[in-house]
Amino acid sequence: MTRKSRIYSESGVYHVMLRGVNKQQIFENAEDYSYFLSILRMLAEKTESGKQCTIYAYCLMNNHVHLLLKEDNKCISDIMQIIASSYVFYYNKKYERVGHLFQERFKSQPVCSFEYFVTLLRYIHQNPVKSHLTSRISDYPWSSWQEYLGCSGFCSVQAVINRVGLAELKELVEFSLSDDETAGILDIATLKYVNKPKLPDADAWKILSQLSGTYSTSEFQKLQREIQKTHLISAHKLGISVRSLARITGIPYSVIQRFVSKGDSRVKGTGTLDPP
Repeated sequence: MTRKSRIYSESGVYHVMLRGVNKQQIFENAEDYSYFLSILRMLAEKTESGKQCTIYAYCLMNNHVHLLLKEDNKCISDIMQIIASSYVFYYNKKYERVGHLFQERFKSQPVCSFEYFVTLLRYIHQNPVKSHLTSRISDYPWSSWQEYLGCSGFCSVQAVINRVGLAELKELVEFSLSDDETAGILDIATLKYVNKPKLPDADAWKILSQLSGTYSTSEFQKLQREIQKTHLISAHKLGISVRSLARITGIPYSVIQRFVSKGDSRVKGTGTLDPP
């Protein structure tokens, strides 16, 4: 069967997941975790020729890994090839085994808005609590949250904090994401995108009509653009897709997408995705 083409990110930022073949453990002890981190550090640290990638977040679980990174001198495929091959060589030699360690090729999804970037950063750091490995995010030793709390490391922590203050970021990370917020994120249980159920356009219009106090598309179109924006963002947060909103309002998809990508008031900063 032909494998599905990878979706490339215009921003160069990706959420990436690696999983052990047949769901087997890929880390047996602290030395294994530390070795994997040494590979990430090598890729993220600057050399005379620059650095291979920028890493914003990671979480090493017992049988899978989550990364939030940006391409620099290497493309995503080359970055993941280095990570996987380096670790497999180490692991197979140490445990006197042969063959594959990771399940097929790595899984990735593009990150195209800063709002979604922050959602992923929260999701990645909340993984150990979700999997019942710890009751507190700050107690898990194998995630980049330790770096955000002040430990030395290789992640571009300051770049994120420049966009979202540390106090605000701590509050966001410690507040559990809802099922709606995590819909579409690569998850170990399915290894695929889990999409939100589609809301019929008629039901979507009822919600938007109640929010805006309008009774027809033409009435909604007569509202001032900032008022439209407020109602569209609210409707999107209630689960109405951007495409559905475009259909029922006649407002271009690209306009609504721009609204909702900047619409989370908890997340500071607008403009390009890549933190400065």
